[in-house]
Amino acid sequence: MRLLQLNPNGSEESALDFHPMVTVVTGLGPRGRELVLRAVAALPSGSDPGCGGLVEAHGIMLDLTPDTLAMLDLAANDLDVLVRRGDLPNGNGRETGALGSREPVGRAAVEAFIADTPEGRYPELDAARKRRAEASEALAILQEAVERTRAGYEQARARREQAEAALTRARSALEGPAASAAQPSPPLGGGPGRDELMGEIRELQGELERIEQGLEELSSIDTRPIQVLLDAIRDPGPVEYVPSERAAELADEFERLQAEVAVLEEALEARGLGPSTGMQRLEEARAELDAAERAMAKPELSPEDIAELEAAHEEVLEAERKASGFGRRGQKRLEEALARQQEILDRVGFPTWSAYVMGATLLAIDPIAEQRLERARFEVEAAEAHWADITAMIEADPAHRALLDQLEEVYLEAYDLLGGEEPEDLAAALRELKVPKREITIEELVDALAYQLEQVGLVLPADQVTVDYVTVVADAFLAEAAGINERIDELRREQRAVEAELARRTQELDALDALEAGSEAEVTIDLTVESTPGPDGDELDELDELEAELAAAQADETDHAEALEAREALVDAATQVEAVATTRLMKLAADLLDAQQGDDPFSAVPASEPAFDVEPGDAGGGRSAGPEAIEFYLLSRLAALRNISYAGSVPLVIDDALAGLPPEEVRSLLGKLERMAESVQVIYLSDDPVIADWANEIGFQRAAVVAAPAVFA
Repeated sequence: MRLLQLNPNGSEESALDFHPMVTVVTGLGPRGRELVLRAVAALPSGSDPGCGGLVEAHGIMLDLTPDTLAMLDLAANDLDVLVRRGDLPNGNGRETGALGSREPVGRAAVEAFIADTPEGRYPELDAARKRRAEASEALAILQEAVERTRAGYEQARARREQAEAALTRARSALEGPAASAAQPSPPLGGGPGRDELMGEIRELQGELERIEQGLEELSSIDTRPIQVLLDAIRDPGPVEYVPSERAAELADEFERLQAEVAVLEEALEARGLGPSTGMQRLEEARAELDAAERAMAKPELSPEDIAELEAAHEEVLEAERKASGFGRRGQKRLEEALARQQEILDRVGFPTWSAYVMGATLLAIDPIAEQRLERARFEVEAAEAHWADITAMIEADPAHRALLDQLEEVYLEAYDLLGGEEPEDLAAALRELKVPKREITIEELVDALAYQLEQVGLVLPADQVTVDYVTVVADAFLAEAAGINERIDELRREQRAVEAELARRTQELDALDALEAGSEAEVTIDLTVESTPGPDGDELDELDELEAELAAAQADETDHAEALEAREALVDAATQVEAVATTRLMKLAADLLDAQQGDDPFSAVPASEPAFDVEPGDAGGGRSAGPEAIEFYLLSRLAALRNISYAGSVPLVIDDALAGLPPEEVRSLLGKLERMAESVQVIYLSDDPVIADWANEIGFQRAAVVAAPAVFA
């Protein structure tokens, strides 16, 4: 959703228009600033914006009213759309929770705790350190193997390129004098001399050193662990199902508790206070009472029941009239008619046809039914009293009560594990339960990814380390780092080209040395040949040899490429394991250190830690948040405003938050915001000429500078 206009009084002259992507609003007075902030702050919650205007959602223009916002299903009541100067990292002498440390204590303190804690003090910490060390060692070995394989691959590719170049020169030489004349020839006949070749070689060597230095600097920014973890989160691979260890433990515990309870209940049964017998007696008494009450109640008949019953009674009367004249045969028909009538009477709730005719009056004075009801009531009271004695006896026995409580806890956990099912054989169902086998959970991968982002300077707030948030931040970082990878690939292409040219120039220098060492006569004969005969057998053999060398070089390059791909896949897997092991170790150490400091009333977070608030310029070593931290903070705020309802995003308002920063940093940060404005509209309130100049420079298609009307002054 985009805010396109605020209009306090309905007049176009007083309307404040906004660009759908980036708007820099200048000339706002206190009242106007309050109007803008109130209106934009009302959007996430769908409350009253305080003035009229226009919004756009999915290409549809709508009036800015509470009814419109309610229609758009906006109900994010706690979402803050305003970025103030004090919200930025170390802004106005503080650092917000949005950029605070992920751990309860600083990362440097956690690493020091890991390094300084002796073995044996915390067995779980020792195990975590060992797992991390093993994972790091395995990763280092695999990375070394990858580097060796990559070096072999680069050499194989260089050999293949050299073989291609040699074959091309040989083929060109066989095409005739004109073609061979275009090829480099020994420099004695007017080609480049020794000094010229040496100068070119030195220049190529210097260029190669520059490229290698650039590769070393850019390669130090390793995005591969972030990419690997992100891929693992989004594509965790096939799931293998294995028996649930916890379910098996619950099955054993359930059977053990049942056996112990059975022993106690057998002792109670011997005393006539067994819970099984008592519960059965109570259930039977209640069932009998229910049946007796139903017998005393007047049945409710439908018209169909009445018609069916009266038809059956007519058959009985007809059978009675004919019974005397047909002997045994008539008597049998009468009995069958009476049986059908009684079957219907039983079904509708009347004992006899007379009871049906008399209705509820006869039922109410049925002494047998009344006696049955009275006995049933008495038996229920006796059964309930007996059950109360049993429960009192159980409650008085702490061991029995504790066993039943444990049995209930086991049952409830088993019920959850089985997905709400209640099988007849609970223990067998638990032992048959299978769960996905995953040595590394998605949650651990997310924690590891957050830790890797922290390593490159993106410290995530602890309450926002979720799958969606961390992946959004990782995507944004990789998008920014994509230019680095492209530059690395470009430098590597340049490196191969320079190495090939250097090899060619070196070969020319070697050829020059060989020619100078040979006889002058032989050289003269070679240079005065005016025509080149057709290719002889030796030249064709040489061409075949070059083609064979090229085929071998191509096969060698393919083998090295496949080996490199396989080893890089192993490195990816090892990277996941090492990242998760490191994250587990850091979290465990942070918990231990936090607990340790909690026991020490004099412990405190060092001033050098991210969670420590210091004033800017504090002599105590205040930490200044650089543009990267501010960039990440703004990115996190933008991400929080995306997709809050089906209407999409809501605008982000920046209230002159970048004032006081160097102009080049301001322009860089605004450039990052401008790229994100396609997803979230940005409204910047400021009279700073640097901000306005930047907006004018990028053009009206992306941003606009808007002077506030007089009503907003």
